[in-house]
Amino acid sequence: MRLGGLGLLSARDVAAYAFVAYRSQSWELQDHILRNSGVANTDPDYASALERLHESLPDFDLDGFSNKDTAPKKPQKTLTNALCCRIAQSLGEDFHLSPPPPRQKAVIECLQRPHAQDFLTVIPIEGLGQRMSAVEYRSILKYRLMIPMFPNDETCPVCRKACLDKYEEHALHCRELPGFKYRHDFVRDALMDILKRAGISAKKEAPVNFLTDPSEGRSTLRPADVLVFGWEGGKHACVDLTGVSPLAGFRENGFVTEQAVLKVEPNKVEKHAKACEDNQHAFVPLAFDTFGSLAPEAVRFLSRVQRVVHSNFSTPQGRDFVFSRLGFSIQKGMAAQFVLVYPLSLCNLP
Repeated sequence: MRLGGLGLLSARDVAAYAFVAYRSQSWELQDHILRNSGVANTDPDYASALERLHESLPDFDLDGFSNKDTAPKKPQKTLTNALCCRIAQSLGEDFHLSPPPPRQKAVIECLQRPHAQDFLTVIPIEGLGQRMSAVEYRSILKYRLMIPMFPNDETCPVCRKACLDKYEEHALHCRELPGFKYRHDFVRDALMDILKRAGISAKKEAPVNFLTDPSEGRSTLRPADVLVFGWEGGKHACVDLTGVSPLAGFRENGFVTEQAVLKVEPNKVEKHAKACEDNQHAFVPLAFDTFGSLAPEAVRFLSRVQRVVHSNFSTPQGRDFVFSRLGFSIQKGMAAQFVLVYPLSLCNLP
């Protein structure tokens, strides 16, 4: 497979990237295991992999990866972003893509946004919901790599109103397809468990009796997705989760990365913030997109939760616990939607 200016990306190139990322990501664990053993942390195999990676990224400074004291804090994410940047720069020069380059470029831009790769750092733990089946994980990779999940574009067999595109974009948004609300609820439940483990008092689907949705013309009062007690100046905070896709209705002209998630956040604030303020509550919109990118208010909220985790648990394992787990829940929720709609196509397509 040829990736523009990266030249031939062979199995050895992929192995070198994975080996360097894994070894540099686990310096602390290596120190603990090899302590007082007389075994050096680096070896010829690592040096060879680093040299091989340098051939793929000639302009990227890899010197820091040769020593645990100079390695970046997030080596896997650093290497991934470097590879994505290099591919994006060379797209259209000597590599013909299908689908067209603009959509592929848009996906690469989305994958480079902060927190889009957080789910990769999660350790598989069944009890925390941090595990995907092979079919689920394959579906996520296909979505992120723009590999068709359905043979041809067809009319949605459920709503009969839209094209069920081969990249399954419609499957993420059709309200009549099975599992539409599953992703929202799965992320909400993961957030609740994070708050619980951090020692933050909260309640999901809390009836606050003042949240309405004027746009739907309904008088039914809806509960808060998550109610965090005493969160802001002694006030309870209503956290409202919203997931969007940056590629919905994609157009080549005018595409702006994160535009979707940045647009939905002020809309939520306009809809609910005043009602919350009038009833002595704070309002926190937690907006995310299908690639794991987060809106500014979501980042601020989760960063504060992460600081609480740090204050209660000083172990290195909790460093990115909040963002990585929430990112994983977003991807797993999407995978479940894909599998519910077309499980056979996910298994059979390459």
